Amino acid sequence: MRILIFGPYPQAGQPISGGVMAVVHALAQGLARRGMAVAVASAVARGQDRKEKDGAVQVYHLGIPPLPRTRRHRRIRRKLLSVGHDFQPTIVHAHGTGYYAAAALESKWPTILTAHGVAFEEAKRSRARGVKEKLAWRYDARFEAQVLLKARYVIAINPYIRRAFSKYDHLHWFDIPNPVDDQFFTIQRQPEPGRLFNPARVIPRKGTDLLIRAFIAVADRFPQAQLRIAGETDAMPNYVAHCLAMVSQAGLQQRVQFLGNLDHGALQEEYRRASGVVLASRQETAPVVIGEAFAAGCPVIATEVGGVGWMVTHGVNGLLVPPEQDVALAEALARLLTGNDVLAWSHQARLTAQSYRLDRILDATLAAYERVLSIS
Repeated sequence: MRILIFGPYPQAGQPISGGVMAVVHALAQGLARRGMAVAVASAVARGQDRKEKDGAVQVYHLGIPPLPRTRRHRRIRRKLLSVGHDFQPTIVHAHGTGYYAAAALESKWPTILTAHGVAFEEAKRSRARGVKEKLAWRYDARFEAQVLLKARYVIAINPYIRRAFSKYDHLHWFDIPNPVDDQFFTIQRQPEPGRLFNPARVIPRKGTDLLIRAFIAVADRFPQAQLRIAGETDAMPNYVAHCLAMVSQAGLQQRVQFLGNLDHGALQEEYRRASGVVLASRQETAPVVIGEAFAAGCPVIATEVGGVGWMVTHGVNGLLVPPEQDVALAEALARLLTGNDVLAWSHQARLTAQSYRLDRILDATLAAYERVLSIS
């Protein structure tokens, strides 16, 4: 079987950025180890077209032309299709409901999509202010709807995805959660009291401001507590500046650190040493970082948004709090920081993570491919 994946993929020497990229990387490498011929076509902002090998995986990095939405992503879609003509796949697996999916559906090959997000819900919670940003979100939501009307076979990474897209009753669904790289299961935990880890981009949707407010509320009670935020800070510099100002005004510069994107080793080290992972998101689907945290035996505190409630079981492997409630989030942080429940939660987290094992996901994914090929 020749498998062509459309989705984000790390460039050589660069860290994995975001959950979708982590999923694409894990799947591509896992399928290649199973003996499949695998190629990935990945769009790169402000990048140049080039090919490289990552182990047995052939990677096509494709530069995204300027102002892609004004041209309905036509040029990048043409580039993706040209990769298909070069690689001649048996099946195309597109990630997301944007231009990767649109290009796959335009191709002549059997296609399956993985829906990683819900653009119309993200648009509601984006806190977009400028006209340009609001129009971009509106465009993405409409584009998503057009893609789903044309799609036929879709992987749901979480029951929330099925519910969010329930009006598209023509879709044939496959229920397959996101995989977690095997290396996260080998982490030997040495948690440091008070060390909180937030693996998330610094953007409004991830609720960094909410998390900082909650941390400020408990900082005096737990002087050993520290908050470590790992995620890119380039997308929304004004928001990043606002978050930095909150930390500075509270006098917590030494206890709240912005780490930026971390490479694989540094990310694993953070999970190893964290008392718990905290997510204060305003919208999520099925965060890969929750699966990674659980694989490492790290309990999770998270806002109950999107599909998070299908991953975190309140009081079992972590805590759930209502969204936009910094007081409730502060109370949850305090419960974690006392340390009384961490050992039990950590044990349950590792048990939960077994459903995200890569081999299990590869088996289900290959079965989905065979099903699509048999009825296409």
